[in-house]
Amino acid sequence: MKKVSVVGLGYIGLPTAIITAQNGYQVYGFDVDLSKIEKINKAISPIIENGIENKLKSVIENKLLTVSGNIKQADIFLVAVPTPFLNSDKKIKEADLSYVFSAAKEISKVLVHGNLVILESTVPVGITLKFARLIEKESGFKLSKDFYVSHCPERVLPGRIFEELVSNDRVIGGICQTASELSKNFYSSFVSGQIYITDDKTAEMVKLAENSYRDLNIAYANELSLMAKSIGVDPFKLIELANKHPRVNILQPGCGVGGHCIAVDPWFLIQAFPKNSKVLQAARNINDSKPDIVIKNVLNAVAKIIKPDIPRPRVLALGLTFKPDVDDLRGSPALKIAAELNRKRELFDFAVLEPNLGENMLDGLGFKRFYDLYESVKWADLILILVKHSAFYEIKNFDLKNKVVIDECGLIYKLYELKSQFNLDFGVDGNRDHKNIRGNQ
Repeated sequence: MKKVSVVGLGYIGLPTAIITAQNGYQVYGFDVDLSKIEKINKAISPIIENGIENKLKSVIENKLLTVSGNIKQADIFLVAVPTPFLNSDKKIKEADLSYVFSAAKEISKVLVHGNLVILESTVPVGITLKFARLIEKESGFKLSKDFYVSHCPERVLPGRIFEELVSNDRVIGGICQTASELSKNFYSSFVSGQIYITDDKTAEMVKLAENSYRDLNIAYANELSLMAKSIGVDPFKLIELANKHPRVNILQPGCGVGGHCIAVDPWFLIQAFPKNSKVLQAARNINDSKPDIVIKNVLNAVAKIIKPDIPRPRVLALGLTFKPDVDDLRGSPALKIAAELNRKRELFDFAVLEPNLGENMLDGLGFKRFYDLYESVKWADLILILVKHSAFYEIKNFDLKNKVVIDECGLIYKLYELKSQFNLDFGVDGNRDHKNIRGNQ
């Protein structure tokens, strides 16, 4: 089985297609976005990921990976399509599975006897079997006799995808034993981590449990942050010291939770188990409410800045992506905060700086944009730090005297701890939010 068709060439599908091609497979990529196909065929990556440009160029030029808007027949089909919300405004959100089921129908058109189909997309419990049954219905082949289906959820970190595709352990849930064995043979060709075999429902729930655990931990960190700030305690110092305990690992608070996994996957469990997911629902509500709290804090701070000599304060938001050093805006709480503040420009001047997005990637949102960190900081009266991009570490060299800084991600604390050419006076209480801070040139 040496021919692989990757369905969906996004943040997971494209790196997986590349690394599969690098490991001896002839890979065909399929996506419905023709502009994405055009870029990839020119060896231009539509996503930002460490090392992806050179890797993509190599497999394209050597014809190990070919992509098109038509699905190709292969031995193995690997599905990595999105599963967004169907109804994001409802109290209990549900998964939009249209991309998954559309992939099933496309695969059915070219399926042949003996094919293996692997669903990597994160789905609610029970969907892998429904996906398989749809292929069975559309193709006329018998499931687990003529073709085989398994679920193997991805578990990689943006920015480290190529490393973690190889090193991370994998969980494979086959609908039958043969599906599990075939899938294990495939992943063993490039995965150095352990491979664990289970059933499809368990594999589905493992992925949901992993991201729900992290969502719960972040919600706890966000609540701790609110408590600490209310009494003048630095939340980042608090968490750092609490984590000195050998069995405590509190995650970092922030301006909310974004991305395609942590902010989404818990709802798939809540959807299936509404009566037994009270803690998950509480965590989701805490994390979803954090952007509104940040916005309120900014408006309160702006009101305090307004003076006869500063009738219209200048507010700068640093970072718009859902996490540091990526170009991914999916579900970004920072983007939500910036968009809402931008709608209140009658109260203050507002601008953003996002170093990981090209000039045209925010078209239509109406932001005033800076592209130079020094110029943007110099311009601002209030600096709202939303994402801890490594590019922002240079702020340690700037003069922040008389600037109001609201740090939602711990960047200033990180720089303070590093003490790298950085001499800050945060006041006795250590609380840097809404404080004037002094730095050296």
